[in-house]
Amino acid sequence: MNRLLGFAYITVKENVRRKSFYGVAIVYFLSLLFARVLTEFSLQDLTKFLTDFSYSFLTFFLVVSTLFITTDVMAKDIEKKAIYTIISKGISRDGYVVGRAFSFLVFTLILTAVLGFLFLVSVKGLNVYIPDAYKKEVLLIQGLVVIAVLWVKLFSLSTVVIFFSSFMSTFFLVFLASVVIYLAGSSIENLYYFITFNEGKVSPLVAYAVKILFYALPNFSTLGVDVILGTEPLKVGRVVLELLKSLTYSGFLLGLSMLVFRRRELS
Repeated sequence: MNRLLGFAYITVKENVRRKSFYGVAIVYFLSLLFARVLTEFSLQDLTKFLTDFSYSFLTFFLVVSTLFITTDVMAKDIEKKAIYTIISKGISRDGYVVGRAFSFLVFTLILTAVLGFLFLVSVKGLNVYIPDAYKKEVLLIQGLVVIAVLWVKLFSLSTVVIFFSSFMSTFFLVFLASVVIYLAGSSIENLYYFITFNEGKVSPLVAYAVKILFYALPNFSTLGVDVILGTEPLKVGRVVLELLKSLTYSGFLLGLSMLVFRRRELS
């Protein structure tokens, strides 16, 4: 157990020390300032525009960073044969998968906390300078819940990377497959509800396929800015279900990854 925790700690430390980690935070902060400048040219609800623009960039940076860093870590272990050194230290193949998963859990937490803090503080602060006629209240508690849900979704995305890395060796293939799953998981919920409300107007075969994908794919859609601005109520039941589904899916993928990686040829 101590070796496993030490292995996970080293992985987190390596990821946090990456220059890209700090580069993402700096670029995102600049994008927040740019969002405030753009509000001067917007004719719509200024607070919503500011929050929506900033949140879109937040999810973009978090998803791209998670995909690149988690894919690079495991692909590099296989490509540079570092996996042999790790296993020789007494860590089993199952322990390797669990250790990487735990390190990604902590890393995505740190990354989400840093960028999420910048997002909430900046939007709240910049909102002060918006004229009262175009201003809405930015709710920090709801914002924290939205960020927390986003973090769990990012961890689920990292388990998708772990799963593909358990039997793929090429960085590009793992990254591409993970992107496809993320895009499909981000849109499947809206497509499922569209099919449900227009059941008689859609081919039964298409409707059946969408329903299968809805339950088979992880759901990467987030709560959105309407919850942060209070225009959409925060439904606790929905949040709990979202978290349970994401965590269950992550656990299933990790179990499957251990099973596959246990039988994989590393030569």
